[in-house]
Amino acid sequence: MTDRLETWHGSGTTTRVPVRGTPRGVFTRVTGTGSPLVLLHGFPASSFEWAGVEPPLARRHTVVAFDFLGFGASDKPRGHRYSVFEQADLAQRVIGSLGAAGVTLVAYDYGAIVATELLARELPFAVRRCVFLNAGLYADQYRPRLAQRAMLVPGVGPLLARAFTEPVFVRSWSRIFSPEHPLDPDLARLHHRALHAGDPEPGLAARLLDYIPERAAHRDRLERALADTAVPLSFLWGMRDPVSGPLVAREIRRRDPGADLVEYPDLGHCPHVEDPARVAADILARTDRDGQETAAGVAK
Repeated sequence: MTDRLETWHGSGTTTRVPVRGTPRGVFTRVTGTGSPLVLLHGFPASSFEWAGVEPPLARRHTVVAFDFLGFGASDKPRGHRYSVFEQADLAQRVIGSLGAAGVTLVAYDYGAIVATELLARELPFAVRRCVFLNAGLYADQYRPRLAQRAMLVPGVGPLLARAFTEPVFVRSWSRIFSPEHPLDPDLARLHHRALHAGDPEPGLAARLLDYIPERAAHRDRLERALADTAVPLSFLWGMRDPVSGPLVAREIRRRDPGADLVEYPDLGHCPHVEDPARVAADILARTDRDGQETAAGVAK
């Protein structure tokens, strides 16, 4: 019997995408019709985390979801040093291949850091809106889990990452979901399988976590991009999130009292997994509004 993950992979493709001079195999799904909407996934996950929100979004948009390098069904080059800036290069290539004049970004967790780097760049396409979901947008308000901090310790990280088995993954991930919307263990096992598809080496997760010190090192550039961008920003935020919840939401509001910030009091770190229908509706409310504003601008 085909499960949801097999269906997800079966309706996507792996294509060669040049990234910093090297062709990389990148798993990508393109569904629906309409203006492009690109989904950027988090850590430790893959594009499969968007499975719940993709169908309603695809009724009004061409929805593009792909696995970053080192994640899911995309290439995992042995011994590679992963960087969010390289992932931004990849995202830029994937988006550029659509041939669209403009796109909307929906970015969560790790993907939100990549999206922020895209906002800092001069791009060959327009970003019409960026919708952020829970992420450590402000490094000093981010609270990584103990296991994440431990995996950043040289020599210790790879050993801990090898011990990050499926049961440990399910137990650890469940702790950042809200009590009102607990993690389904069967779904969590599919996500673990998706993340580790074709892993060439144990301990890969520890090297993927280099994004935490990398983000801190480039804090000024990334936070300035959020402050200075002309792209409309929206924030859909689970307030039961112990990693990047109320503290980050408060900082968003402090820096911009008029920010388009939706606070979900009953959702945790993964709003789009916990309540995909609600999150999809809030994304569509913003893209519909963008379309109306564009139409009004053309009418003028």
